Amino acid sequence: MDTATLISTLLVAVLLVYALADVLGRWMGLGALAWGSRAEPRVALTFDDGPSDQTEAILELLQRYDCKATFFLTGQRAEERPDLVQKIAAAGHQIEAHGYWHRPAVLMAPWTEWVHIQKSPGRLYRPPWGIHSPFTRLFARMLGKQVALWDLESQDWLEKPAEQLVNRMMFYLKGGSVVLLHDGPARSLKVLELLLPQLVENGYQAVTMNELALKPLGPRQGLIRINQGHEERYDRRVGNIKVGHRYNHILRLEIQAYPGPDLPEYPRGTPCAHIHFESARMADMSTMQVLRAFRETFKEVAKFLEEHPEVQFLFGYSYLGQGALTLGFQTHPVPKAMELQSKITTAWFAWLYRGEIARHLFSAPAQVVYITRETILSRYGSKPANQPG
Repeated sequence: MDTATLISTLLVAVLLVYALADVLGRWMGLGALAWGSRAEPRVALTFDDGPSDQTEAILELLQRYDCKATFFLTGQRAEERPDLVQKIAAAGHQIEAHGYWHRPAVLMAPWTEWVHIQKSPGRLYRPPWGIHSPFTRLFARMLGKQVALWDLESQDWLEKPAEQLVNRMMFYLKGGSVVLLHDGPARSLKVLELLLPQLVENGYQAVTMNELALKPLGPRQGLIRINQGHEERYDRRVGNIKVGHRYNHILRLEIQAYPGPDLPEYPRGTPCAHIHFESARMADMSTMQVLRAFRETFKEVAKFLEEHPEVQFLFGYSYLGQGALTLGFQTHPVPKAMELQSKITTAWFAWLYRGEIARHLFSAPAQVVYITRETILSRYGSKPANQPG
């Protein structure tokens, strides 16, 4: 092998190692902290890049709504504004490391990245932009730090209206979420002004990351993290909506013409809503929490149906039809042609979100589960009929 070929081979190998480190470290987040229990209403608001001229305004807003947050400070800026660092700490917020300079790890030599992590105090370390080099996790561990990422980006760096950014955040916010915001841009402050009252209104409690039961992500959680982008693209493509944003809201609805099979009351083509469950949220809930969440979610669905008389029923595909009967659902057999696809999808989500092998797929038949608008309105509407406890 000649020298040029050897050098080219080494360069390709180095690039592959750097790419793999970023895929495993940032995109999958393996071994990092990124979210807590989905069954609880607590979330962590985190602010990167500070302190800045906006820090005091952020602190005032957080105090107004009795919210705590975690600030990932850039070491260089913290040295320039020790007064703001003191104010953050005095207000009871958590202070962690964002590196000494705001530089991506891939543009630093290994010895520079070591100094970058070493000179930024904190138990947690969030790499700028989340970008990893092959040395990021090693250096963080050697220096006694745990890498901390996020599961929901505010996108407050984009040239979009603050209202649009907050609507998206509320759509994807879950219990245990770690929300990425920034201390600096004026848009971030406007986003926070709109976000905080909505958090309070929908039952969320903003706490520090120390107050969330955070665990390092394993391989399954890493796949869930990667799947978040696909989920958001799917929601945009089919136009999924939420009729409420409470912390235990567990449904997304896809308004469509019913694709079949024909139901006793409703033929193919009837206007309806396809149910998409919030699998990540439900996986952390107990049975009683799921039942309570269904009832509260259906109260919001009932309000939606009162305003949209064209929607005749809600439906989904499930192997848990008997359990759904207690909530007012009815069941109908799935055609054989659809059963294999239904089994594969159910098995995948059962393993991904619960780590369970869905053995019941080999015995229980797939079913269409559906609930009529009349049932929802009578049970969960503004004037619900008497029903069993």
